[in-house]
Amino acid sequence: MSGAPQPFETTWQECIELLDRLPSMPVEERLDAIERLIRNPSPGVRSRSLRMGAAAIPDERLKEYLRADADDVLRNAGLEMLKMRGNRGFSLTLLLLKDDDPDVVLQAVIVLTHLRDPRALEPLRSVLHHPDPNVVQEAIVAIGQIGDARAIPDLLGFLEADSWLQMAAVQALGNLRSPVAVPHLKGLLTDFMAGPLAAEALARIGGLNAFKALAQHWLRFRNEVDNETTLGLLAHLLEGLANAPQAPDGLVVALDELLDNDQENIRVAVARCLLALETGTHDAEALNQVASSHREAAILPACIHHRSDLIPHLLAQSGLQRAWGFLLVARFPKATPASAVVAALQHSPTPDQLGPILRALSKVRAPEVGSALLGFYLRLPEEQRTSVHPLIKVHRRALLDRLAADDDIDPPTRVVLSALLGGSSGDVETSLLELGAQDRVRALHELLELEGVMRGLPWLRWLEEAPETYGAVAAEFASRAGLRDLAPNFREMLKQETRPFLIRTLGELGDRESVPLLIELLEPETPFEPLVLESLGRVGGPEARSALRAATSSGRPQRERMAYRALARCATEEDDEIFRDATDHSDWYVRLSCAEVLGRFSRPENLAALAQLAADPVPIVAQRALSFLEA
Repeated sequence: MSGAPQPFETTWQECIELLDRLPSMPVEERLDAIERLIRNPSPGVRSRSLRMGAAAIPDERLKEYLRADADDVLRNAGLEMLKMRGNRGFSLTLLLLKDDDPDVVLQAVIVLTHLRDPRALEPLRSVLHHPDPNVVQEAIVAIGQIGDARAIPDLLGFLEADSWLQMAAVQALGNLRSPVAVPHLKGLLTDFMAGPLAAEALARIGGLNAFKALAQHWLRFRNEVDNETTLGLLAHLLEGLANAPQAPDGLVVALDELLDNDQENIRVAVARCLLALETGTHDAEALNQVASSHREAAILPACIHHRSDLIPHLLAQSGLQRAWGFLLVARFPKATPASAVVAALQHSPTPDQLGPILRALSKVRAPEVGSALLGFYLRLPEEQRTSVHPLIKVHRRALLDRLAADDDIDPPTRVVLSALLGGSSGDVETSLLELGAQDRVRALHELLELEGVMRGLPWLRWLEEAPETYGAVAAEFASRAGLRDLAPNFREMLKQETRPFLIRTLGELGDRESVPLLIELLEPETPFEPLVLESLGRVGGPEARSALRAATSSGRPQRERMAYRALARCATEEDDEIFRDATDHSDWYVRLSCAEVLGRFSRPENLAALAQLAADPVPIVAQRALSFLEA
């Protein structure tokens, strides 16, 4: 390693050029260049040089970096490189734990904290007796991150140590999440310094004993502690219990007094606690408080996970709370009154309620719910009806009875329901052919999943007679079922009018005869350009690849990005040179495409380019390239 720090390249472009030359440099020149580049203030340049250094710097030289007391930049670079090596640097890191320099040992422990490798537990336990308190503190943190409860006896002794080590031990015990630590942490709750950390640790550990310890502490000192923090931790603890616990005397009354507190965060925390504890007169107000801070209808608040008794009340509400009611129905279908579900289904759902409703109805088997499902289905917009199809099979018997008794259902809907309820393919086809053209298309859009029925229909005749009427639904089914026989019809339609669904379908069918037609659409700048490029990539073949290669050098950044991605989909070994040349492209998305193509064809020149991409400043590019190199 050279003595004095060497100046880094003065311009960003010079640094990038040097990075690109690194793989072809002699070893010593390459290492010197990396040492210069890691001093560059540009995050992108430094990140790439660190990644290359992690792969190229020998162990002995990396040790020298870590010992560079007078050069903070170099020492930090050594630490980052060792982290970037991941498990490949594990053995070296363990050796460094035995170094005579406590700062080197500290950096080794920091790396092990980053790795979280369970193999490090025993070596780290030995470091707990190191004479340097900074090393010991970091070792305590590292053991907590590894998450092995076998180290708890080692950590308990530090609860009586200096505050620096004591707080690290409290944090580590919380991370280990072992109930064994609860009584020891309970004794620290009144400590001025360690008390807040001990409360957090108890909340992470969870369980009934941790709840009792924190609840009793809050009841005793609620006028002195930070109520917002402590009640939030108490709510977290309660929500983690499988069943509502027996509340300590006075807890519910004390919480109830704060339900109208001036601070919203305190009101919500109190509401969560009350709902998780027991049924009470405060339920409605507590639910309103939780709803005021909850925004996602598809996620049931943890504080009411076990509250099946709330189902009737929630289903009778509107908006978010009704969605929660349906989520509880899905959890407790046998405890759900069918009448409450039937009443709730009379309301048209908002888009965010549909998911919870479908989850609930898939679990409830009551005949009256199945009968109410028909009205619910009919009130839905046509584009949402397909989401109910799986439920139609679940409630088949009740729906068959209702369908036979209801004369007000329009013909296309009746055809769809008959098909979904198990009508024979022949009967369904006959019924479809009896419908008028527009009604038939309505029904066809909803029956696309029934491939057995759909394949027997006269698609070719319909497309020849009325392409405008049947084109979209035919294209959607052809894409699903791979009906290449219909591709000539779609090509003719595309010649008449440029329609996005036609471009997409020809690509999904892999129709090579459509390539000249698609290429013509690239000549003018049209809004269909992204779709055309994507379809050319799906079709592939020499002609499509040639057009895509030309588009990668169009001088228009957005077009180039899409062209590289499309070409990557269908690239052959003849195209890998263009991707090697693009490994230093300014667009990370292009470089990601390069990694995928070069990793597909394992030639020596491609491996060198992948090594460059493995040092890319964008993590997803570097990880993708590295995965190919390791394979």
